[in-house]
Amino acid sequence: MAGLAGVPGREWMIRDAKGRKYSYDLEEEAIEALPEYGAGAAVWTRAVCRVLFFTRSVDGWQQVTKPRD
Repeated sequence: MAGLAGVPGREWMIRDAKGRKYSYDLEEEAIEALPEYGAGAAVWTRAVCRVLFFTRSVDGWQQVTKPRD
C-alpha cells in the first residue's frame, strides 16, 4: 500500500496542430502513434504524483523535443 506521499509517475500525450490532446500510458505508444496525427503534432510529457484519486503535476507539461532511440 502506498503512503499518503503519493506514487510518482509520468503521463504522455500527443497534441495535434488543432490543439486536440490524446493521452497515452507509455512513451513508446505515444512516439509510435505520432505520425498518425499529421504535421504539427508533438509528444508532451509531465511528471505526476498520484494520491488516492487525485493526480498532481510536478512541473507541468514539457514537449519532448527528441524521442529516445
